[in-house]
Amino acid sequence: MKYISILFYLILFSSLSLSAQNSTDGYKIKFNIENYQSDTLVIGYYYGDRQLVKDSLVSDKEKGVFFWEGEESLDPGIYMMLVQPSEQFVQFMIPQEDQEFELKTDINDLSNIEYKGSKDNELFVEYLSFIRKQNASLEELKATIETKKEAGEDTTKDSEKLYQLDDEVFTHLEKLVKENPNTVTGLLIKSNFQIDIPEYNVSQDSLQLLRYLYFREHYFDHIEMENPATLRTPFLHQKVDYYINKLTSQHPDSVIIAVDRVLDMLKPSTESFTFYTSHFLNTYANSKIVGMDKVYVHIVDKYYKSGIADWVTEESLIKIVDRSEKIKPVLIGKIAPDVTLYREDGSTMNIHDVQADYTVLLFWAPDCGHCKKSMPDVIKFYDENKSKGVELIAICTKHQSKYASCWEAVKEKDMSRFLNLGDQYHKSRFKLKYNVSQTPKIFILDEKKEIIMKNIGADQLQSVIDEIIEMKKKQEK
Repeated sequence: MKYISILFYLILFSSLSLSAQNSTDGYKIKFNIENYQSDTLVIGYYYGDRQLVKDSLVSDKEKGVFFWEGEESLDPGIYMMLVQPSEQFVQFMIPQEDQEFELKTDINDLSNIEYKGSKDNELFVEYLSFIRKQNASLEELKATIETKKEAGEDTTKDSEKLYQLDDEVFTHLEKLVKENPNTVTGLLIKSNFQIDIPEYNVSQDSLQLLRYLYFREHYFDHIEMENPATLRTPFLHQKVDYYINKLTSQHPDSVIIAVDRVLDMLKPSTESFTFYTSHFLNTYANSKIVGMDKVYVHIVDKYYKSGIADWVTEESLIKIVDRSEKIKPVLIGKIAPDVTLYREDGSTMNIHDVQADYTVLLFWAPDCGHCKKSMPDVIKFYDENKSKGVELIAICTKHQSKYASCWEAVKEKDMSRFLNLGDQYHKSRFKLKYNVSQTPKIFILDEKKEIIMKNIGADQLQSVIDEIIEMKKKQEK
């Protein structure tokens, strides 16, 4: 049985999809708002995760009457009529064709809307009316069941009626979709049908996993992702966001696969593909989750360096690629760059020369406020973990005339207990190789000098190293 929540459909006002290209027949929409005193009406629309202003209308004749018209058709989607000054809004649909209709309502009751000349909007009003009636029956049944339960009476038949009611709703909606395949309302409803997960004859633990995998694989089955109209709905972004952040394991490799899948489905719609490629790029360029910069690098390599993202200016492309190339050598899983640095006495040491189960690299500066606050945590961490195979290398980022301040701070802050290195003339270019733009910056390397963690705070070092050591023990068993 396909279970559909009636309450869910009642509050639904979301996705649509149409496949035809924009026509040039133009549009003419009349808004008739009784008892509306303002002479201004704002028209907005959905665009991915945003709500943007499309136009501002002024009534200069009959109060409460506004005309929105143009020679070229509007992009289909869900739009909003925002009344002033409260900015309460009424959502209405713009279909691919027949963009000439009237919307009539009352400022005192914006939920009561009448449409003339718009099959899609009229159909949606009828659909909502049906759902409200069914919802009233649902609430009545629920109240009856609750009363009988309190009285200790049998509720079996009433529960069966709930399922019957649910079946009636689904049957009606399925029929509506079938009879109105090219309407916004029909496609909107279909887009929100639940995934019909098959039955599995397996153990309970396996059942949960199989149901999850099937649901994730078929998550977009009822949505025409390739259709440009879906970009102008509040529904598409909710779906994409849930798929990426909830249904996908938050490991960069898993996220990369999910992002590629979404973009592949959106590719036939140039505008949607452009929007979400840029959206993902910005999301993972600014992600605070450790390791997600790998997703950023992947997006740059696959879509920007390759020339697929041909909408980007040459100037912006250079900056995007440059940032990616700086991040790439120090991604988690990469072997840390080996650089030659100097002790206070001028003798040299390579980072890879340090033999330890775990090597912590701390990039710091004497005049860095966060470094000063962090150093007690760093010293405590080293003292408590040096016997566990942990070595710590503090690398001062000061050059030239300020280089001497490194060694003064080492003594002042009691840092001599671990390795302290620097490079007065930046011959090693370590700041570039490790993408050190601010301090403090921390990397944790394993015995092979592979980066296993980075960009964590000094106060997190203990919990992170404990987790790493525990994971290694489990792998060795």
